[in-house]
Amino acid sequence: MTRDHEEQLLAFSAAQKRQFREEDWLELAAAGPVSSEEVSAAALFLAGGRWYGHDDALFRVADRLSPGSVGHFSRLAKAVEFNCSRFDHMLKTRIAHESRHR
Repeated sequence: MTRDHEEQLLAFSAAQKRQFREEDWLELAAAGPVSSEEVSAAALFLAGGRWYGHDDALFRVADRLSPGSVGHFSRLAKAVEFNCSRFDHMLKTRIAHESRHR
C-alpha cells in the first residue's frame, strides 16, 4: 500500500467514524485508486479491533470486496502491505485531534 492510499484510507476512516455508511466503503473501492483489497484490509483491521465500532458492517464490507477474506486478515494484510500499527496509531491520533478541534 502506498502512503497516498494509506492517507486516503485514514481520511475516509476518520470521517466514517463520525458518520458510518456501509455503502460508502464499497463506493471507495469502486472509485479507486485505493484497491478493493486495501479497503477490505482496513475494514477487517477496524472490525477486529472493536474500538472503532461497526464491526458487523465492516466484516460484510470486507467479505463483499474480497470474498473469503474474513478470518484471513494476516494473509490479506501481507498481500497489500498493510501496516497495522502505523494505521492504528495514525487513525486514533487523527480522530482525537479532529474531535478536539471541531
